Amino acid sequence: ESRIAAVLRRTLATLAMGCVFMPVAIGGVRGDVPEKVYTYTVSHPTHGDIGTYQNIIMDEGSQISVRNKIRILVKVLLVVAHRESTDSHEVWHDGRLVSFSGVTEENGKKTVITGEAEGGKFHVETPSGPKEAPASVYPNNPWTKAILKAKVLLGTKTGKLYHVHTGAGEPREIKLGDKTVKTQYFKVDGDAKYELWFDTRGIPVKFSEIGEHGVITFSLANETVQPASATAKAPGTSG
Repeated sequence: ESRIAAVLRRTLATLAMGCVFMPVAIGGVRGDVPEKVYTYTVSHPTHGDIGTYQNIIMDEGSQISVRNKIRILVKVLLVVAHRESTDSHEVWHDGRLVSFSGVTEENGKKTVITGEAEGGKFHVETPSGPKEAPASVYPNNPWTKAILKAKVLLGTKTGKLYHVHTGAGEPREIKLGDKTVKTQYFKVDGDAKYELWFDTRGIPVKFSEIGEHGVITFSLANETVQPASATAKAPGTSG
């Protein structure tokens, strides 16, 4: 079989195991394991609040499952100018990304990205062809402070690989709703540019993507922790 077919077969097998493992099987293994849900408001400097960004994290110890949901809707004079939704799934084992899958629908166009760890590399399948990333690659979804050590980021919507470097952190206080939050601020530069603010717990309470469409800002609006038994009823997002 072709390399693409082999990768897709192994990825689908991994996802199938993940579907069995989460949420049903986890209840039989460690029913007290909580699911953490972080929901962010997405803001644009011109269009204001344009959607939501959500990370659903299940930490089982050596393995972590992260489901990311993005819902964007931009209207200009009551007319939809941009509509976007992304659903992706990261599986981590002992601190290494072992599989990734993501589906993005942007203004009617669907893009599918899959990836799998193989040996000392991480192989990614994209519409433009296969790509090879280092084993230390991180999807550009900053759900963990560990992303700061990444030298290569995987674009979750495009499959592009970005070489980046992160500057030293510095303490900053920011406004988050009606609260003042003490954070550690970091700037990521290189092929992609980001700003990130982590609170004293190491939770990303705010981050910004600096790109061709301006600065898109993600601000933590809600966080919940619930038992694994409630996983199937995790709140969704709408845009």
